[in-house]
Amino acid sequence: MTRSLEPMLDFFLREKGELVHINSVRQLALIQDATNTIQMTDEKIIRAATPLHTGDIVDYRYERYLITSQVDRNEQSCRGRMKKCNQWLALNWNGQVRWFDAVVEARTFSTETGKVISMPEGNILITVQDNTDTRGITLSQRFYITHQPFKIVGIDRTMNGIIQLSCTLDSINTAYDDVENNIADRWKYEITHTYALQINQRTIAYVPLNETIPLNVTATDNGNEIANPAITYTSSDPSVISVDQQGRVMGIALGQASITAKLTYHLTVQSTIEIRVVETGTHIYSIAITGNPILKTGQSASYVSHIYDHGVEVFDQSVEWSLQNQDHSTPIMGSITSSSGNSVTIKAGSRGRVNHKALILTATLVSDPSITTEKTISLKNLF
Repeated sequence: MTRSLEPMLDFFLREKGELVHINSVRQLALIQDATNTIQMTDEKIIRAATPLHTGDIVDYRYERYLITSQVDRNEQSCRGRMKKCNQWLALNWNGQVRWFDAVVEARTFSTETGKVISMPEGNILITVQDNTDTRGITLSQRFYITHQPFKIVGIDRTMNGIIQLSCTLDSINTAYDDVENNIADRWKYEITHTYALQINQRTIAYVPLNETIPLNVTATDNGNEIANPAITYTSSDPSVISVDQQGRVMGIALGQASITAKLTYHLTVQSTIEIRVVETGTHIYSIAITGNPILKTGQSASYVSHIYDHGVEVFDQSVEWSLQNQDHSTPIMGSITSSSGNSVTIKAGSRGRVNHKALILTATLVSDPSITTEKTISLKNLF
């Protein structure tokens, strides 16, 4: 006598079922592939002893699935068809962004009766759970999938538990869309962030063997300095130079390597510096000049030299100053009016048209005249 298939499946559910989470509740379920062939969408059959409903979220083997079919029930168990949520969808309601697990199908998709429906190029079908948030979805609402913009052109709410969205390709709004993070209209309601990161020890620094130097790093957002930014540091060759996450660099062996600093939560924002390991006791000096890069006719400005040894600022060295025209012409279109320690005051000339002309201010290390640096000071007419 042939045994019914249903009691056998219920037996396997009890004996061979796997632990899954259904709507975040731990349950025992029997999972099997919906088809014998590999398809574009990962579709499976789920059987559970507890109630199942269309639109239930199932977490199975570190993947999330959505029950998209109607559910069959017998006295012992429930059975349904579920599809893997292959996209994380952001929808924006006037600045309130909410994320949803979604099943996204393009070009073609299968129906429960086995038919295949073809979709026009550039159109996609999205299935999401029917809940309080998704009920607020409206026609013409925009969103991004894999950095491509789409617009909702149809909404199907006929099946209890899920909502299906017919969508077509849209155009990118460069003023408002956060394309990188797949959020439409983000900057319409939020401030656009422009991050920058700079290692301030020029392009090359030096560290003595078996000693450490700190990196001087500045991070800004829209030009404003960020206090205590989260920065990740890496060395291109830790066997030569190591770096900790406070930016302290140690010379491990003679040689050189590059150190890269990245904003921890914006890893594309980065700065790199070459570090050379030298014998202990070797002085490696460098100079940086700070001050206004623009000077108007007849006006004065002060400039300061900062002297570094192995990238660390020192205060026992001094510089000599000199001034010349950028094009080496004479007379010089400015003068040094005072000099005190490592600071100097420059006054621009008061005659002639000087727009598009510039002065070159040079600082030369007194103890080693081979160490120099220059600063270009652009000149502008007062009126």
